Amino acid sequence: MASTDTPVFVTTGHSDSATRMRECLADFRKGLAMRELWLFLGWRDVRKHYQRSILGPFWLTLSMGLMVLGLGVLYSQIFGQAIHDYLPFLAIGFIVWGLISGLIIGACDIYSSAAASVRQVRMPLSIYLFQFVWRQIITFGHNFIIYVAVALFFGIWPGLNGLMVLPALVLIILNGFFGAMILAPLCARFRDIPMIVQSVVQIVFFMTPILWDPKLVPQRAIFLQANPFYHFIEIIRDPLLGRMPSLENWLVCLAITLVMGFVSFRFYARFRPRIAYWA
Repeated sequence: MASTDTPVFVTTGHSDSATRMRECLADFRKGLAMRELWLFLGWRDVRKHYQRSILGPFWLTLSMGLMVLGLGVLYSQIFGQAIHDYLPFLAIGFIVWGLISGLIIGACDIYSSAAASVRQVRMPLSIYLFQFVWRQIITFGHNFIIYVAVALFFGIWPGLNGLMVLPALVLIILNGFFGAMILAPLCARFRDIPMIVQSVVQIVFFMTPILWDPKLVPQRAIFLQANPFYHFIEIIRDPLLGRMPSLENWLVCLAITLVMGFVSFRFYARFRPRIAYWA
């Protein structure tokens, strides 16, 4: 009697992983196609936070500008540095750190703060990532006015070196996006992680040369080289001060970007289907 058994196909872990990655990439393609939506939502988020105020989002610029001015006058005396050298150094460090810390800390609340939309509205989940990063870019644009004011006051002209800011900014935004792909689902699942992230970011702030010049501690070169935030700040600060960033800073930033991209896509593809249950 002939066998009527049908062949059984076993789904391997490798094929499951490939399927998840294809679905993840399709999600990002759909999210990019809906750019008008997340561009509007990101801009609306910034305006909504400062609704009915006179200066609007420029309160961010004013508060950071006053902080830079106060700390610049104080710490230039403490470190014995000329104000025309120290204040531009400090201003750029604060502006870039504001972008970096905003990308890290804000990423923790992307899905948990939009839980109702995630569960009820059928949209690509990547839209929330794009919306968040766009909001941080808008905030950075407002704060960048501080550098323009400082540069005009002290007569700083970066020249052609200033063009290096554009690819450097792209690298920071890319890494912020990759970091959000990891932190957003992770913090939606484990609600203690945002508090840990905030504490770590505060500690890293003082360990990164923002208030202090790395030239003041040459004997701690290894300590600086092991700090990835130092390299990302330098590839923007050097061009804005008219200097060419070192090749070492650029190579480190490129290497970090490649690793972050690989890890983040693998992580997001694996846990993306669970975000709606965690949010």
